[in-house]
Amino acid sequence: MFNNLKPILKTPSVVDELSGKFFYKKSVKNLSWFKAGGVLEYLYIPKNETDLSILLNELIPSIELTIFGKLSNTLIRDGGLSGLSILMPSDFKKLTHKEQNILNVGSGALDKEVAKKSIDFQIGGLEFLSGIPGTIGGGIFMNAGCYGSEFKDIVLDVNFLNRNGKKIKKKAKEIDFKYRESNIPKDLIITSVNLMGFKKNKEEIKRKICEISKKRISSQPQGCPTGGSTFKNYKNYKAWELISKLGVSNLRCGGAMISDLHNNFMINTGKAKASDFENLGEIIIDKVQSQFGIKLEWEIQILGKNGKN
Repeated sequence: MFNNLKPILKTPSVVDELSGKFFYKKSVKNLSWFKAGGVLEYLYIPKNETDLSILLNELIPSIELTIFGKLSNTLIRDGGLSGLSILMPSDFKKLTHKEQNILNVGSGALDKEVAKKSIDFQIGGLEFLSGIPGTIGGGIFMNAGCYGSEFKDIVLDVNFLNRNGKKIKKKAKEIDFKYRESNIPKDLIITSVNLMGFKKNKEEIKRKICEISKKRISSQPQGCPTGGSTFKNYKNYKAWELISKLGVSNLRCGGAMISDLHNNFMINTGKAKASDFENLGEIIIDKVQSQFGIKLEWEIQILGKNGKN
């Protein structure tokens, strides 16, 4: 299988030095939280940072590179995604208590697991992570947030590997965090981050995480494939409120449906295609713009080309 990787390497023999997992034309159906989508032309899951650095240093310049954490807020179109996709592995989940209120966290760590760990170290300010699906790396890249907090509030500095496999560090002030976006280039791979909170009693942290968990469970769809919030909020308007006013709960397009529990979530009712989700989202965008004069923007990252799955 590694032979299929050789065409995108400057030195094909370097495959003998790689120790990760490689897939050629890998379907995302069992990887994506939507349980829908096309094929990734090349997929590599590196064993560790050294392995990833070797691969990056040997990639041909023309190959398109896309980085994923858990594919929680991403839709890969049915026509698939060309180039090389990298899925961050378990080695990038390490968490270290560096100083009193600072945690060094691997980019592949789940947001909710970091929130739980903050209890042990009595670090407040990270509780909101329990309400965000996906990984720390993805959250940083899109400045994810919920319940009044965002990643920009807790990021101290970020470690990266660049396209050539070289290490780079950026302070938070060097990253232009905005609402649900940042200026981090697509070809910089987040490897770890220092997160900073503040001293807080364990029981208070537990109580806050429990509150967030209860809100999430009671207000968001559970037990079915979904990709998290579909659209960004618009200025002082909540996307779910605008959609709710349309009266489109349970609106369907193929196998995709607007959740009646939270109108800013789309769910897979069984056999939805990526195009079903995208088409349903575009219908909502058109309806909101027609009725309220507001054009909603996708919060979900949509990648790849249209076509049959």
